[in-house]
Amino acid sequence: MQAPDIPLDEARRLAALYATRLLGTSPEDAFDRITRMAARLLKMPISLVSLVDKDVQWFKSRCGYTPTESPRAVSFCGHAILEHEPLVIPDALLDPRFADNPLVTGEQHLRFYAGVQLFSIDRMAIGTLCVLDRVPRTLGQDELDILRDLARMVESLIQHRQLASAARSLYAHMELDPSNAELSSAAGQVEFLLNHDVLTGLANRQSLVRAVEKHLAAMGDNRVQAKTLVASINVDKFKRLNELLGHHGGDKALVTITRSLQALLRPGDMLARAGNDEFVLLLPGLGDDSAARDRLRQLMQAVHHEYMTPGGPIPLTCSIGYAICPDDGEDGDLLLNNAAMAMRRAKALGGGQIQRFSEELKRAVNRKLTLESQLRRALEQDELFLVYQPKIDLRSGAVAGIEVLLRWHHPEHGTVSPVEFIPIAEESGLIVSIGEWVLKSAIAQSRAWHAEGVPDVTFAVNLSARQFLATDIVATVDAAMRDARLPPGMLELELTESISIDDPARSAALMTRLRELGVTLSIDDFGTGYSSLSYLKRLPVDKLKIDRSFVLDMHQSAESLAMVRAIIAMAHSLRLEVIAEGVENIAQLDALRAAECDHIQGYVFSKPLPAAECAAYLRHHAARAAQPVV
Repeated sequence: MQAPDIPLDEARRLAALYATRLLGTSPEDAFDRITRMAARLLKMPISLVSLVDKDVQWFKSRCGYTPTESPRAVSFCGHAILEHEPLVIPDALLDPRFADNPLVTGEQHLRFYAGVQLFSIDRMAIGTLCVLDRVPRTLGQDELDILRDLARMVESLIQHRQLASAARSLYAHMELDPSNAELSSAAGQVEFLLNHDVLTGLANRQSLVRAVEKHLAAMGDNRVQAKTLVASINVDKFKRLNELLGHHGGDKALVTITRSLQALLRPGDMLARAGNDEFVLLLPGLGDDSAARDRLRQLMQAVHHEYMTPGGPIPLTCSIGYAICPDDGEDGDLLLNNAAMAMRRAKALGGGQIQRFSEELKRAVNRKLTLESQLRRALEQDELFLVYQPKIDLRSGAVAGIEVLLRWHHPEHGTVSPVEFIPIAEESGLIVSIGEWVLKSAIAQSRAWHAEGVPDVTFAVNLSARQFLATDIVATVDAAMRDARLPPGMLELELTESISIDDPARSAALMTRLRELGVTLSIDDFGTGYSSLSYLKRLPVDKLKIDRSFVLDMHQSAESLAMVRAIIAMAHSLRLEVIAEGVENIAQLDALRAAECDHIQGYVFSKPLPAAECAAYLRHHAARAAQPVV
């Protein structure tokens, strides 16, 4: 077991911790609400506010956990406070720091940990907001962002208490010496810090909540006629801007955005900063929804700006979610939460959009969270299964390969569309374990068919960006092929064309290593992202799949037909085979044959089939492989 190191500034860190006056205090609902929320939103059995003292970690708030403290030497949080980024441990038994930790091997049997650091007002790491589980887990980027947001809420509570304590002390001294101008000035500064964001000078979230409540109380029964809007504004791509410009450059951008928004405020409007890249607006008396959206579009344009960075220009846009009182809530907290929910929906749709809260949105978010929780168990409970769709060679009529497709049969909802659950798996990080299962299952099926005398065909398996870039995909594929003794050339991996944009050199290197294993590589959904000849020339790929959106109306649209012909000609000039997917009728088939497409895939030949039916299809088709396509 590896005990956590002691920080170099430990004395200052402990002094900052003791200054919070939290150690040993009674439970408080303000903290407990946040740990309950973390456990509920992230579907975790345990959530803690942990403060790391000299020899112990002490829990200010506990959800799902009985002990009130544990030795610092065995704590996960002791390691977390040494980091600058959240600490995530997917499986403690596989981490040499924790494999023999008594919290892991003993009665608590902790396997998963994710902790976000909590900082005192003078930026000392004093503890974490953490979630834990007794089974291995992954945490998607959206989930990690939720944990970060909740940690900032805990941090605000802690810092607010520190400032309030300082204010009380100053006012007490002022009563003893009311003529002391220096003390009076200091008290005023503390009062300002209690209610405002230091960087922008805007009201903070707590101050805004109080303002909303005060406004709604003043309106009384008139709130139905004079509707009030609360909007949550989140800056898109701000993390990328921070990475390229540094935090100083990011701070300057936030100040610029603040000034642009303030220039559009009317008397009675209020702007607050609720988080690193998030602002909140109180806009009274906007009237109907149409007027509200017009006003929000003006504010959105104020945020939109192009920033020059060493990596090139970054166009900053924003996502806006809003809620209107009393239709969408009648108290400050509820309105803010509903606006934030609508904002996250706007971001999920690609950013640069305006979304209003609705009960339908709330149900969709709840369904997504429920499906995510159930998807974690779906693999263990054999609810996931594979189907296989043949690809046909347009010249010979033979089966050119099989695409492996994932399906989910939910015990309550029946078949859940992959259009719905694949994005959930991507966002949550579950796609890594699910993708590995798909790969191994597909390879096992290929070898089983070979043993049964089914004609050999190439199996095409989709790889997600997270699988490709965030895991050792080469080792995973190599091990799966070796274990099944799969001959080279029998496995094809389909990658989306956007997969290599962020790090093209690394992506090309990974692709080269995969091809050295005898794997065929294809670019999926070509035409929907960053399509270009120079892009394709840099990548060691073998095939290109035209996205179904172009195939859908190519027999009726001259523009789509021209696009398909251009893609095929470009691919052939690079010696790439071309596959068209989503081919559903003879007219589309004839147009693709005329454009000299190599392979097609779609309902015109076969829907995705269960394993037994696909094996029969392959046997039947093998006898007719030499016959022309009808």
